[in-house]
Amino acid sequence: MDAGIGRPSQACEAMEIGAAAIMANTALATAGDLPLMAAAFKAAIEAGRMAYLAKPGRVLTRGASASDPLTGFLRN
Repeated sequence: MDAGIGRPSQACEAMEIGAAAIMANTALATAGDLPLMAAAFKAAIEAGRMAYLAKPGRVLTRGASASDPLTGFLRN
């Protein structure tokens, strides 16, 4: 996949949805610390691939809400 990926999180997301590969030339070439950015991309790509293979569960589209009933008093 080559679509202007500039951050490791974007590479991870692409891998999560099934991309076979990531091309991140500009992201790496313009990074302030090339070895560190390359390591970040490697970790993100590996995480995204593992997530794809694990077949993630559902993702809620509604806003976040507290799961602890004791936080209700904060709204009162």
